Amino acid sequence: MLIFALLLPWMAGSLWLLCIESFSPHLTRFNIPRILGYGFFLGNFFCASLLFLAHFLFGQLSFTAVSTMLLFLSCVGFLLAWQRTGYGRISIRFSLPAMEDFGRKLALLIVLLMAVHLLFACYDALNRPLLPWDAWTTWTYRAKIWFQNQDLPSFVDAAAWLGTTAADTYTIPAHDYPLTVSLIQLWPSLATGTWDDRLAAMPSMFAGLALVLALYGQTRSLKHSALLALAGGYLLISIPLLDAHLALPGYADIWLSGFAGLGFVSLLQWSQSKDRTQLFTGLLFLLLGFFIKREGSLWLMTGLLFVLIQGLPLKLLAALILAMILAVFSGFSLVDLPGLGRLGYFDGAFYLPGVGAIRLQPQDASLAVLNNLFTNSSWNLLFYYVSTMLLLQFLPLSRQVRRALLSFVLLLSMVIATIFFLSEKGIWLKDSTAFGRLLLQVLPALVFALLIQWRAVFPRSQTSGDDEP
Repeated sequence: MLIFALLLPWMAGSLWLLCIESFSPHLTRFNIPRILGYGFFLGNFFCASLLFLAHFLFGQLSFTAVSTMLLFLSCVGFLLAWQRTGYGRISIRFSLPAMEDFGRKLALLIVLLMAVHLLFACYDALNRPLLPWDAWTTWTYRAKIWFQNQDLPSFVDAAAWLGTTAADTYTIPAHDYPLTVSLIQLWPSLATGTWDDRLAAMPSMFAGLALVLALYGQTRSLKHSALLALAGGYLLISIPLLDAHLALPGYADIWLSGFAGLGFVSLLQWSQSKDRTQLFTGLLFLLLGFFIKREGSLWLMTGLLFVLIQGLPLKLLAALILAMILAVFSGFSLVDLPGLGRLGYFDGAFYLPGVGAIRLQPQDASLAVLNNLFTNSSWNLLFYYVSTMLLLQFLPLSRQVRRALLSFVLLLSMVIATIFFLSEKGIWLKDSTAFGRLLLQVLPALVFALLIQWRAVFPRSQTSGDDEP
C-alpha cells in the first residue's frame, strides 16, 4: 500500500505533464525524463490539493477518496494526451542515447556517482531523528497532529491559542504558512494507517531523483549531449546543501526547489527554444510555488519579470521600467490584490502577496554574502562556475543566450540585494541558513544556466544524434 501511495501521485502528475507536452508544436517524441521529473512535483501537489478537497467535501481525511480521485485524474490526463497526439502516433518509447564505448563507461560512472549521493541521503533520512527547527516545529509536526486527529484542525498564533479553550486548536510559530508540504508528508502515513517520521520523510527522498530527471530531460531537449546532461545532473545532486536537505528531510525548501527552481528552468528553456509549452509549464510551476512556501510569491514575481524582459522589445521594456520608477516617486506604486494581499512599494517598504512587508533597513552584508558563496562549503565550486559564466558573456555569443543569462542573474541578484542588503533580514546571514536556503530554491535553474552557457561557448557539445566522449 505504501508503494502504491508513493507512486500514484507521481503517475497522475506525469500523465498530465504528458498532456501538457502534447501541445508543443515541435513535438516528435515525448521527453520521458523531463515528464517524470516535473510530474513528480505536480503529482504531489495534486495529492495535497485533493486531500484538502476531500476533507472539505466529506469532513474527514480519506485515503480511499483521494486515491480514487488521483486515479481519475490519471485516466483523464492519459486520454487527453492520447487524443492530442492522434491516438498514439507520437512515440513514448524510451531509448538510451547512442554512445561510443568510452562515453558509455563515463556515463555509467556519472550515474553511479549520482546513485551514491541519493542512496546515502536516503539512508540518513531513514535513520536520523527528525531535525529541528522548521521540520520539527512546523511542517512535520502539523502533519502529525492532523494524522492523530484524522482531521485538519486549525493552527493559530500563540496569543489566540492562549485565549481559547477549544481542544482542536493548536499553535506553531509559522501557523500561517501554506499547508501543501504538510499535506504531502501526511499522505504516506494516511496510506499505512500508522504515524512514523520516516514515512513523512519518504516523499522528500524522491525529490532529488525527480530534480535530476527533470534537469537531464531539459538539457537533452536543447540538443545537448547525454554526457553533458548527466554532468549537469551530477553537479546538481553533488551540491552539499541540496544533499543536506535530502538527508535531513522535513523542510519545504527542497519542494520549492522543485516548483520555483524547475519553473525557472522551463523559462530559461523557453528563452532558447521559444516553445510556448515550456513558458506555460514554467509559469504554472512558479504559480504553484506560491502554495509551497511564502517565498514562492517572490519567485513568481521574479519569473514574470523574466518573461517580460525576454518577450518585450528593448525600447518598450525601457519605457516600462521608466513608468515603474515614475510610479514609485509619484506615490502610485501599491495595489491591493483581492485575496492575495498588497503588491508594490509604500512608505519605505516593499509589499509582496504571501510575504507581507519587507521594510527597508540597509545592512552591511557584502562580506557575509561573499563568504556564503565562495568560502563556505555549502556550494562546492558552483559560484566560481557562475562567475566564470558572467565573464564569458564578453565573448561573441548570440544575443538570445546573453539576454537570457544576464537577465536571470540580474534578477536573482536584485532579489538577494533587496532581502539581505536593504532589509532587516540581512541579520540572517550571520548563521548562513536563510541565505543558502533561498538560493537552494532556484538551484536547478543556476545549473541549467551554466549548461546553456556551455552549449553557447562549445557548440560541438550540441548533438542530436550520437554523443562524443
